[in-house]
Amino acid sequence: MITATRIKIAANSCLLYLLTSCGSSGTPLDADTRDRIDSTAAAQIRLAQLELDSLCVVRRAAELPRMVDSIKQKRLQEIERQLRTLPK
Repeated sequence: MITATRIKIAANSCLLYLLTSCGSSGTPLDADTRDRIDSTAAAQIRLAQLELDSLCVVRRAAELPRMVDSIKQKRLQEIERQLRTLPK
């Protein structure tokens, strides 16, 4: 699933790439440009991490009970099958 945050990260990455590609390819970036790129990247990484963490919390809350119920149902079926094989 593509989220708005992922689109923003991709757009910012493309923008940074295009901005840094201007000028001659042999010209190194100056300290100010590197600092701005690092700051922007760090900010985007923090935002992405927050988004991913919140998505993990939501997904865990939604899927964990379903998974536990599924495992419990499977185990109950195994127990019933074993009980049917016991001699009476």
